[in-house]
Amino acid sequence: MGAGLGLLLLSACGAADATRADGSASLEAVLSIERLEEAGHSDTPSASAMAQFVILPSDADVHDTLGAAGLRAQLPEHAGCVDLVAADAAATARRAPNGLRYSLREPLELLEAGDVSIRAGDMLTRLALNSFPPSGSASGVIYTTPDQSAEPLPPDENYAIRATGSSSIPALSIAGRAPLALADVTVGGQPLERPGTVAPDAALDTVGVPPPPPPFQAAPLSVTAGQPLDITWGVGTAGDHIYVELADAEHSLACAFLDEDGTGTIPATLTAQLRPDPSSSVRLSVHRVREAVQPDTALEETHPDSPAYGLSLETTVRFDFETTAVVRVQ
Repeated sequence: MGAGLGLLLLSACGAADATRADGSASLEAVLSIERLEEAGHSDTPSASAMAQFVILPSDADVHDTLGAAGLRAQLPEHAGCVDLVAADAAATARRAPNGLRYSLREPLELLEAGDVSIRAGDMLTRLALNSFPPSGSASGVIYTTPDQSAEPLPPDENYAIRATGSSSIPALSIAGRAPLALADVTVGGQPLERPGTVAPDAALDTVGVPPPPPPFQAAPLSVTAGQPLDITWGVGTAGDHIYVELADAEHSLACAFLDEDGTGTIPATLTAQLRPDPSSSVRLSVHRVREAVQPDTALEETHPDSPAYGLSLETTVRFDFETTAVVRVQ
């Protein structure tokens, strides 16, 4: 889900300064929760969570390093639009041979943190420990939810994340609140979802009783290439962000907006890159993203032999709630 937004700097979410002023190494604990729902409700919503724990050296930029290692979803610049495919190519050309802006003495090591669990309301989910395939920039373990069930990861709920700790790092506790689910989204003045229709011969059933209301289905949306595209949504919480992406086989166009604005426009210069083709479609994704960063948190007492001894702790909790639909380009 979030990984499809390309490799750009994560300045959009109002995160803390990516560099550590005192020049010291730090332990980074990053938790990402994602929910995906189709606008037409044709499929059951899905959700997942992933947690990573890594020590970053003092000469590493937090955002660039975790993003290049595939440990942090990357988003468009704050309140702006970009062609992600072109930006990704430009970013690749600027990177050092190892793919990182800052040279590291050795690959990042993703640490074990004992048993890791997420409590959202009354529901508790234990994350599974998985090996992270060595990528040249990182190796070790990550924690993920055991399945794609959305019920244990609801919107608009308090989350408490607990790691029991290991020989590498101490016990950790992280808290965050999930944003509201997306609602009342319109695209070019059309609702992203609308009630289905009933065929004339199905207006009454065999005994003359009207059928139940039809289920919701995705509206037949269209985008006009070379014309600005207005997006509106039910306003959420100040500080959250809305990201809108239009992606076809050749392009991935994304814009970032402030959630409290309730409206945004994808400019004509971007939609002009989409090719009108009645036989193909474009995927529209609308994301509500909240990221809370708590830097320089004091670690619980650690053993002098622990890799985390003497380090500061920075925790990140990031929510990404996505609604998708298929649109036509005309």
